[in-house]
Amino acid sequence: MAAGERLKRNREFSRVYRHGSYQKGHWLGLHAQRRKGLASQEQPRVGFTVSRVIRGAVGRNRAKRLLREAYRLSQVDSALGYDLIVTARWKADEEPVFASLKREMEELLIRSGAARPLEASQEDSGD
Repeated sequence: MAAGERLKRNREFSRVYRHGSYQKGHWLGLHAQRRKGLASQEQPRVGFTVSRVIRGAVGRNRAKRLLREAYRLSQVDSALGYDLIVTARWKADEEPVFASLKREMEELLIRSGAARPLEASQEDSGD
């Protein structure tokens, strides 16, 4: 994921938390906000957060890597002009299976309006 496609600053995260919509799943939470103006035609920007409920920096970094990979491999057509924050909602002792994490990521992106399912012909041609 390129640096321009990430949320980095505290004020960017705060704006999405304050003004965006929230979708909750079993393993993930997704905050989504549509950008305005010229930024509405740019690629979506994504930030990943993990609570300190997952003890230790190693565990939190692993959780963020799982979230980034689930987002990268999600089989959806991302809409332009969105800021997204993906939050891990599991506890340290109950890490999800990656396939269920990826499936839930796709469902939340579609439900939030930040993506739509790929057409069946596009899914099959990618193999």
